[in-house]
Amino acid sequence: MAHYKTNSKSAHKTMKPVFPRFIGIVACLAGLGAAAPSLASEDDSIYSYTLIEADTGKIRNQPGSLQTLGAEGWIGGDFNRFWWRFNGDRRQGRTEVVEMQALYSRYIAPFWDLQGGIRHDAKPVSENYAVIGLRGLAPYAYDVDLQAFIRSDGKMLARTRFENDFLITNRFIVRPFVNGEWSASNLSAEVRSGLYRADLGVQVRYEFTRKVAPYVELSRTFYPRAQGGSGLGAATGLRAGMRLIF
Repeated sequence: MAHYKTNSKSAHKTMKPVFPRFIGIVACLAGLGAAAPSLASEDDSIYSYTLIEADTGKIRNQPGSLQTLGAEGWIGGDFNRFWWRFNGDRRQGRTEVVEMQALYSRYIAPFWDLQGGIRHDAKPVSENYAVIGLRGLAPYAYDVDLQAFIRSDGKMLARTRFENDFLITNRFIVRPFVNGEWSASNLSAEVRSGLYRADLGVQVRYEFTRKVAPYVELSRTFYPRAQGGSGLGAATGLRAGMRLIF
C-alpha cells in the first residue's frame, strides 16, 4: 500500500468538496440496490465474518523490519452488509501507515457487491476520502476488489486487487496476487499520474484449520510513474505471518 506525504494544508481541509459527490454515490447505491433482481428472498438472519492477517518481514535494501496488520470483515444479511477494513504498517518501532474504511455493501448480482462509504488515513498524514467500489468473484474464482477514492482536496485515486487460491492439497494453498494503486493526477513532482505503484507476489499458507493458517509471502513492488530523484525503486519483500478467520 503506497502513501505519499502531501502539503500539510491539504491534510486539514474539510470534506466539503467531497460531500456532493458522496451524496450522489449513496443515491446510486440505493437506486441500484432497489433495482437489483432478487434471486431469493433475504431472511432475517444476521451473519458476520472477520479476517486478520498479521506478519513481520524485511524489505530488501531498506533498514529495519516491517510489521503489518491487515483486517477486514462484515456483518449483515445476504443482500445488505456493513463492511469495515483496517491496514497498518510499523517500522523500527514507529507507525508509518494507518488506514480505516467503513462501507455499505449491496448485493447486485451473483457473487458481486457494490460498495460505498468513507476512508480515513491517520498516517502518514490525516486524509479523508469518499469511496465507491465493486467486489466479487470473477470466472475461475478470481477474487476481484476495485475501489475509487475522492480525497478531501478533490484528487481522484483508485486501487485494484486480483488474487486467487490454488489448492496444492486441502491444507496447502498458494495465492498469487496483483495489486495496483492509481491516481488521476500527479501526486508530487516526482510521482506522476497513472499506475504509480504495483505489487506482484505470492502467498503460501498451510491451514491447520480453515480459521488458522500460518503463511509466507514473497512480493515485488514497482513504481512505474516515479521520476528520477524520487528515491522510489523496485523492492522485494519477504514476510511471515498468521492468518485468522472468525
